[in-house]
Amino acid sequence: MEFRQLRYFLAVAEEGRFSRAARRLHIAAPSLSQQIKALERELREPLFERRPQRVELTAAGQALVERARVIIAEVERARADVQAAGTGRERLTLRVANMADLVLGAPLRGLAQGIDGVEVSVSSSRGDDALEAVRQARADAAVVWSRQPIDRDLDGVVLGSVLFGVVVPMGHRAADSARVPVAELAGEILVMFPRGPFAGVWDRTVDHFFPGGAGPGQVVVEPNLLNSPEAVLRAVAAGVGIAAGILDGADRARTGEVEIRRLEPDLRLDLEAVWRAPAGRSVRRLVDFLVRSAQNPGTAIEAAEHPVGGTGTSLRV
Repeated sequence: MEFRQLRYFLAVAEEGRFSRAARRLHIAAPSLSQQIKALERELREPLFERRPQRVELTAAGQALVERARVIIAEVERARADVQAAGTGRERLTLRVANMADLVLGAPLRGLAQGIDGVEVSVSSSRGDDALEAVRQARADAAVVWSRQPIDRDLDGVVLGSVLFGVVVPMGHRAADSARVPVAELAGEILVMFPRGPFAGVWDRTVDHFFPGGAGPGQVVVEPNLLNSPEAVLRAVAAGVGIAAGILDGADRARTGEVEIRRLEPDLRLDLEAVWRAPAGRSVRRLVDFLVRSAQNPGTAIEAAEHPVGGTGTSLRV
């Protein structure tokens, strides 16, 4: 079993299609398929069920996927530790959930210079994988959207809340109002990303748009929204339905095709930094940096009404 094959396998598992995984890996799809088949022959088990529109993990594939993530993360961290050894700086890994990187763009770029003797490697991740990466020590900390109660086994601090509005196509009746009452959206179709990786924020969003409950077919799930937040704007522009979008900037992303309006009542979703307890000194420095950055007026984050999440407290050193 080659390390390269594990990387390829994990990309297919996460993307759900060989074509998308091949683009992500920058290789030809036939070459990727051949490598996966070679891995299956070696393991003597099929790892994927091939369907016309996508591939799904078999029981054997499910057994391998978590091990593959741990192995790949350990190899990458070993490489990073060796490279950082001569600098005298400790290396940390931070996972950032999709769309959270849009909100924390400037602070995350600031991490490239490191903080107080700590070098931080930042990568984007699905919400559920960001949490699992911290649990399994594949990452030292993560920034995620609102967690479910079941996910509060990790220590965490709420960095603040992000104001979301309703994204509508140009000419939609809601665009005539500065604020759109949620009650006026009762008959609309809501375009959403898959629930699994972001169950907490998914449930809060759907419940906010449809406080009386969503009807059959009223929530349309677009699988490709998971790795491409821009796809939600394309779906709205194409007339699939309306969507939730970060109020600061979503309307600038596709000028002339969609508009965004503030909701009544407001929809605010929390961003949290999470880590494993007990936090070492370097992790405390990283979390402290994130807390200070979230308070910067230049971000789209508003001060949290309940600043502490999970079982942790705001960290200061």
